[in-house]
Order: sequence, then C-alpha cells, then structure tokens
Amino acid sequence: MKRRRERPRLEPAPREPVARPPEAVLQAAVPRPLWAHPALWVALATVALYLPGLRHGFVWDDQRLIATNPLLRSGPGLARLLLGDFWLTSGLEASGFWRPLVTLSYALDGLVGRWSPEWFHAMNLLAHAAAAALVTLLALQDRVPRSASLAGGLLFATLPAHVESVAWISGRTDVYCAAFFLLALLLDRRARARGARGPGLGAPLALALALLAKETAVCFAGLAALALWSDARATPRSWRARARWLAPYAAVTVLYLLAHAWMARAAPLPARIDPLLRERGTWAAWTMFPGYLAFLWPGFPHSPAVTLRLPDSPWSPAVLGGAAAQAAFVAALAVLAWRRARAALPLALFWLTLLPPTVVMFAQSHLLFAERFLFLPSAGLAWAAALGLGAVGRGRATRIAAGALTALLVGWGALVTLRLLPAWASDETLFQAMTVVQPRNAMGHVQWARVLAARGREREAAAELDAAAALDPTRPEVHSVRALIHYRHGDWARVLEEAERALALDSLLLEPRLARATALLRLGRVATAQAALERLWVEAPGDPAVGSLLGQALARQRRPAEAVPLLEDAARRAPGDPDLQFALGMAAGALGRLPAARAAFEAAVRADSGFYDAWLRLALACALLRDTEARDRALARAAACPEARDGRAADLRRRLATAHP
Repeated sequence: MKRRRERPRLEPAPREPVARPPEAVLQAAVPRPLWAHPALWVALATVALYLPGLRHGFVWDDQRLIATNPLLRSGPGLARLLLGDFWLTSGLEASGFWRPLVTLSYALDGLVGRWSPEWFHAMNLLAHAAAAALVTLLALQDRVPRSASLAGGLLFATLPAHVESVAWISGRTDVYCAAFFLLALLLDRRARARGARGPGLGAPLALALALLAKETAVCFAGLAALALWSDARATPRSWRARARWLAPYAAVTVLYLLAHAWMARAAPLPARIDPLLRERGTWAAWTMFPGYLAFLWPGFPHSPAVTLRLPDSPWSPAVLGGAAAQAAFVAALAVLAWRRARAALPLALFWLTLLPPTVVMFAQSHLLFAERFLFLPSAGLAWAAALGLGAVGRGRATRIAAGALTALLVGWGALVTLRLLPAWASDETLFQAMTVVQPRNAMGHVQWARVLAARGREREAAAELDAAAALDPTRPEVHSVRALIHYRHGDWARVLEEAERALALDSLLLEPRLARATALLRLGRVATAQAALERLWVEAPGDPAVGSLLGQALARQRRPAEAVPLLEDAARRAPGDPDLQFALGMAAGALGRLPAARAAFEAAVRADSGFYDAWLRLALACALLRDTEARDRALARAAACPEARDGRAADLRRRLATAHP
C-alpha cells in the first residue's frame, strides 16, 4: 500500500507584540473641533479672569509714560521716543532701556482707543491670554496629554504673581516680551520637527519683536541651543548644521544689542550713593532666586514694588542659602540637559530668563526685583508642571490626587488674582494697598503720602513720610514729596531746603531738581535758577517742565522774546499747567500781545480756579482790551480767593475804576 505523503502544514508565524502608542499620540490622531482645543479654553479662561480690570485707570508710571506723555501724541515726538531711551519723557537720567515695540504700542492704542485706559488694559489682557495659550501649545508640542497641557496653561494664567504685569499697563513690557518669546520657541521647535533645514523667518522675527519689547529675550539663543541638543531625533547631527540653525538667532541678538547700545545709554548710579549700599545690593543678588520661587506660592503677600531686604554681610544665611539653592538648581538642570530629558528645556526657560536682572544687580547694584520679572520665567515652570502631570502613573489614586492638587492650585490662584485686581484700579487704591500688605516698604509709604498730599490730607501725608524716613533714611523721595507739600503753600524757602536734601541723596532725580529751580525763581534768585535750568535743558531738550521754568526765568529777566517760544511750546505739550500758562501770559503781555496774554491767563484759571495772581492779571488784560464785563468777573473771582486779604484785589479794582471806568 502506497503511503500518502503528507503536505507540510503552514502555521502562521507568531505575531510580534505591537507597542501601544502613548495617550498623546492617540489623542493627536483623532480630529477634534477647534472649540475643543485646550489652548482656546485657556485663553478664554484668562480673559474671563482679568475682565474686571478693564475698568481700571492709569496708575503710577502709566501717568508719565502714557497719560501725560506729550511725545506719544505727535509724529516727531514719537520718533524721538522710538529712537531714544524708553523713559525719555519722564526724566533726565538715562534708564538704560530701549523698548520701541512697547512705545509704539502705546501710541497705537492711544489712537485706536482715543487715549482711554480701557483699550490699553484690553491689549494687556489679550497678550496675557496669548501667552497662556502658547504655554499650552508648547506642552502639546512636547507630546503631553491634552488634560495635562490644559492644566499647565491654567496654572500660568491664574498665577497671582502675574497681576502686576497684566493689570498694570506699564507691565506690558513683560507680557509682550513673553508672548513673542514663546511664539519664537514654538515656531523653532515646529520647524525642527518637520525636518526643515533652518528655523525659517517666523521664529527670528518673533525673537526680534520680543527683544524690542524687553531686554530679557537676549537669552533666547542659548535656549534654542539647548533645544537643539535636547531634541536628539530631530536635531541636525553635524556641528555645522547646528551652527547654521542658530545663526539667525545670534544675528538678531547681536544686531539688537548694537542698536540698544546706540539708542539708550547705560543707567548711571546716583552720584552720592553710599558705597556700602552698592555692595549690599550685590550681595542681595544671591537672595533673588529663592525670592522668585516664593512668588509662585498663591499665599505669598503679593504686592507691587516688593521690598528686597539688603543683607548685612556676604556670609548672612539669606545670601548663603540663595547661592546654595541656585547652585543646586543649576546642577540638576545640567544633569537633565546631559540626559536630554524633556524637562530640561522648560526648566532652562525658567532659569535663563531670570538671569538678566540678576546680572544687572551683580554688575551695577541696581535693585531690580519685582513680581513682573517672573512673568516669562514662570511659563517654563508651568510647562514643566504639565510635563509632570502627563507623566503621572496609571494608578487611579495617583491620578486623582494629582488632578485634585492641580485644581486646588488653579482655583486658589484665581481667587487670589481676583482679590488683588481691585488694588490696581487707581493710584489711591494701589499705594494704600502697598502700605497694608508691605508695612515695611518705604516706597509704599512715600507714594501713598504723595496721593494724600494731592487730596489735601497733608497731616496724614506727613505721617506717612515720617514712617518712610524711619524705614529708610536714605530715601530721597521722602524729601521730594515734602518739597511738594511746601510748594502747595508757597513756602519757597522750605521747598528749596527739602529739594536740596533730596538731591544730596540722589543728584539725578528730576522732580527735586525742578522743585529747586522753581523755589530759586520764586525767591528771586533768577540767575542761579536760570543756570541750573539751562543745564537741564541741554540734558533734556524739549521737556515741557524744564522749558516752562526756563521760559519763566527768561521772562523774569525781561527777555520775553526768548521766553515766549519756550513757553508756547511747553504749553502745547502740557496745556493743563496753570503756572506755565501764567508765565506765558506775563511774557506775552510784556511784548504787548494782549489777546495772547488774556488767553493764557484764562487757561491758567481754568486749570486752577483759585489762582489769585492769574485772576488779577486776567482782570488787567481784560481792562486793557476794554472788556469791562470780563474785567469785573475776574476781579470778583480774585476777591473771593483767600489771598485777597493782602488788599491787592481791592487796590486793583480802585485803580482800574479810575483808569477805565
């Protein structure tokens, strides 16, 4: 029997186990509508949180930079601002800052919003919402799950330390810089992920805009180099290719630094500052790092102009502890970078963007320490938090605990932010809050005293100034505000005394220099005042306050033809200054320009209805112009002033009745 030959059976080969893609990849593979994107929800939550701040006004530095800045409102003036120091209009000394993008944004906001503070606040809010959305996008780009990316964006959006940057229009420098910086980083990593040979135009352009908003962005090239190293799979292998990738960022940064050095001189220190104070400022630089970490805690006593305590010794616990904390952080960052860990880049974003103010303190002892400096660095920590949440294990209890902790921090931060916002509504609420939250902050007491003095509450203002002097006897602003109080009463000898005390502590301050010149004029020391004002005019040509006083000095020396152009130019820039309008009226009257003199005196009494001398001069001008009805009205207003007790109003009435019945 023939044996059947069995065919070999073909068994299927064993299947290779298929690796399950991570959750972020599965989520990315599923198309989702735009309204479900976490970045959109983060932006909307940010807008909703800060919406009450749109009703606020101009506060603190907003007044000098925007509200009363005449250079923003003219083409030539704006050109001077864009090509000069950021604080050009506020004083004489160089600040060392050049931020043309922010200056241009102020001018554009003024044109669009008709100089209403609501529009300026709205632009700050939208920029903050964009920065929070970019934090979310960076986390998503790093393959972080959508829920964890959403949490990271919300942590950034609700951080109470950001209130100073967002609710304060002058804090825009940090918000705009951060938004463009994060956009540049996002575009850089996106170009590398798609295999491009270079970063293209978008990322270098965004970097340029970030630099033109604030100097903090100078560290971007270093961060981009770390991103090249960390992204091993998408990074060019050769050193030549890496250098070619980084070349546009290096070129933009170098060009910016050259332009910055040309446009803005380095900020000088006060000529008579205590050398020990400079040294203590250098020691304090080591304490800044733990201070910034403390700002991240929602329960921190958040306040503008946070006081940085100066250590008494380089070996104090605060200095040694700060140096140790920073060294430990840098060491951990170096290990993460060497291992190409994903957390290295966001943590480097935090540390590198904190370096510029620290370096300035080491180099020049300028006390640059505030919550607004944390705005961009905190984006790195929020991104790192999203990475940490995305890496939480699969255990149900662990995930619930992490989610609950995140929700607690987000909710707590939002509540504290809502509590802090009302303080930024006005100068009065802001400076009063500073004295409550930081009773040992001398600057808070000084600024609150300034507001009280303007409200006529001089006894309370004096008490606040005494408190500030007790906290910091070297604070020149104490004497400057005291000079302003005496100015209101026309006590020119005391004005001169306090102004000179302020200048002995800081010879570069504008306010006491102007107060001193005014006192010298009113005391009849016209030649001394004119010499000081001519020096100021060389340092700050076109400044309306300096031009006004110089014009008044020339008018006092019977040089009205030279005084009138200066006074007219200053009056166009600062039309609400009654003293300026009075001086213009006097100079125009000396030249026989009676209609112009009358108009100037009328402007003076509109600005200050209790201006006794302006009412008298207005009555005289109206009499010379044969307007008896206006003359009598002006005389009646002069007679109603408390100063009419000197008899000049009654004497002028008798003389005019005789000469012009």
